Amino acid sequence: MASSNTAWGIEIGQYAVKAIQLERVGDGVRVRDFVVIPHQKVLTTPGLEDPLVEGGQSQAKTILEQTLAQLASQKPLANQNVVVNYNWFGNRGLTRFVKLPPGDAKTIAGLVPFEASQQIPFPLEEVEWDYHTFEADDSPEVDLGLFAVQREPLKEFLSLVSDTIGVEPRAISLGPVALYNAIAYDRDVVGRGEPMVILDIGTGSTDLVVASGSRCWMRTFPLGGHSFTEAIVEAFAPTVELKYAQGDKLKQESATSKYAKQIMAAMRPVLGDLLDDVQKSLQFYETQNRGTKLREVIGLGSTLKIPGLRKFLGMRLELEVERLDQYSKLVVEGPEAADFAAHTVNFATAYGLALQGLGMATIEINLLPVENVRQQVWSKKTRWFAAAAAVACAAGGLMFVRNVIDNGSVASRDAINRAEATLSSAQEFKSQVQGLAADVGATATNMLALIEDREIWPFIVHDAVHAVAAGNDAALLSGDIAKLVAAGTRQQTLLRDLSGVYKVNDKGERMIEVTMNVEFVGLDKQAHLGSTVCQWLTTNSNRADVPYTIENVQPNTASIVDMKVSAAGTLVAAAGESSGGSASGGEAAAPEEPDTRVQGGFSAGTGSGGSNFGGLTGRRRPTGETQVRRPGGLLGGTGSDGGFNAGNSGDAENRPDGAQGNQFQRQGGQAGGSESKVDLDKVAPIPERPGVYPPDSTVHIGKVTFTVKFKEAIPAAAPAAEGM
Repeated sequence: MASSNTAWGIEIGQYAVKAIQLERVGDGVRVRDFVVIPHQKVLTTPGLEDPLVEGGQSQAKTILEQTLAQLASQKPLANQNVVVNYNWFGNRGLTRFVKLPPGDAKTIAGLVPFEASQQIPFPLEEVEWDYHTFEADDSPEVDLGLFAVQREPLKEFLSLVSDTIGVEPRAISLGPVALYNAIAYDRDVVGRGEPMVILDIGTGSTDLVVASGSRCWMRTFPLGGHSFTEAIVEAFAPTVELKYAQGDKLKQESATSKYAKQIMAAMRPVLGDLLDDVQKSLQFYETQNRGTKLREVIGLGSTLKIPGLRKFLGMRLELEVERLDQYSKLVVEGPEAADFAAHTVNFATAYGLALQGLGMATIEINLLPVENVRQQVWSKKTRWFAAAAAVACAAGGLMFVRNVIDNGSVASRDAINRAEATLSSAQEFKSQVQGLAADVGATATNMLALIEDREIWPFIVHDAVHAVAAGNDAALLSGDIAKLVAAGTRQQTLLRDLSGVYKVNDKGERMIEVTMNVEFVGLDKQAHLGSTVCQWLTTNSNRADVPYTIENVQPNTASIVDMKVSAAGTLVAAAGESSGGSASGGEAAAPEEPDTRVQGGFSAGTGSGGSNFGGLTGRRRPTGETQVRRPGGLLGGTGSDGGFNAGNSGDAENRPDGAQGNQFQRQGGQAGGSESKVDLDKVAPIPERPGVYPPDSTVHIGKVTFTVKFKEAIPAAAPAAEGM
């Protein structure tokens, strides 16, 4: 597939839709954007599996449409290079691997249709299929990988995806293939000397991939997170009637639940069945590949976050199991780093799909129906023909060009190719110029709108602080630090960072998508933000004295990261977490920079007539030798008459008295450059924020997102987003 500079990889899962946009940078890639959108209900919930029910659409299909529509509303996918995995309510396609006798490329190509008809359990006219051959320089054998999906379900899947996100995918692949592509690229599997096992425990099924050099082998088992949830529901059934969603929540909270032993006992038989299947598959692989010894397993999927599960897998499989908590060739910097790290274990499939969109995948298969591929090709050629006509008319030689092309078709096919390439380049340049002009107009319009809307932000800051205050125990917001530190079961929320993205839609409606990064402690990690901060925002979403309404309030519980308080009062990543840094109280401090603190943080007091506000930590700034000083941190030296100088040297035209290159004076002090300067940080230092968490306690870092929609429209503004 032809590559482009950027590509979206969209994994459609049973629990959520995960999407990542990659950009090619030299020989590598970088993350431009990403998002995880959980379904309103897990698609494996009993009663939702069947995509078609008598009398209309199933609820599962409706839920999937809503999730994809939310993705399309949050991310601009129109005219983008998009690659999607096939996952149609449990139907994930099939893979088959066979060994072929040695032969040249022509011989191998002749054998493929025969092998496909033997290995695919459906008539070939009823499926869309593709293949990939695995060869190695040190072996004459050829491994053939066959990949297929049934045509009718594929068409329904493609129709739903294309209609909902507004763009037809450039390619459709299978989850295990995308998984292999991601790890093969990120861990340089082809250049490794030893094989690697990749185990992805998903919601509805588990993918097993063995990667060895330029070869791979795959199997899928119908056991996953859904099976664990059902086992928990059945285990509690004799005493408590649990709903599926309640069982799923117990599974996710098994580490801290008071029913931890019962939960683990319920899941153990399912896990045993899964590991039996994995062991048999790995033994089969080693039998088929004599001399191969498997030693390393990379584990993926949210199920791997269950405490002790990784160690249990390693003991049963007798292999070293590593949970994929970070990628080697993907780095996300800035405020989104912690959010990306929280979802690293789930992003591999989307990662591999995006690599295929960039033309950088090791295995490139495309199960898009042939007629759709043909239509995409002809759509491109139609633009070429239009460009050819425009250029010919402009030159006044339409008949002459037609003559040349006709003659070229008889004389040489190369002439046509050169003509089409030239016309395509001309059209591309024209489109780029038009696009730049449109972007300049949209950007200018929205920059003016930003100036008009600057009065909105004080209201947003006011609402953010009051919403955070709703997550605090009023009795503990006092000046008694000893009482604050000693509290072991308090409920407290701090605002770490506040940001927003300004947008104008095609209806002229202005809005800001706001993100509040917070840290908090409470008895219920999952429910804390929803019952405090989000509850306040929802209750106060439409007030007469505010120029906007608050919509789409989300607690983003899936992105919460746990931090541990060290003996020094700093926050460090808890075991099994990848937070991207540490902090002191609410202050971020990377391990390699232990002196990192917060400057300018504050927490409103409890004076008479005042309100109890949540702490606002402010931006993080380094201290020490590279300390960022406050504006005006150096005060001018004293003059001979006791006055003080309040400025630095400047040009005469910038001075009201025309003085050359020295300070202004107050109270008759004489000018001079020899006076010493006073460092305010030494004379009146701002004290550091005291530690407010007991050592070895757990602090949670999460985020709340919501949209403020302005009450007045501005039709003149273009539908383009600008960062705030």
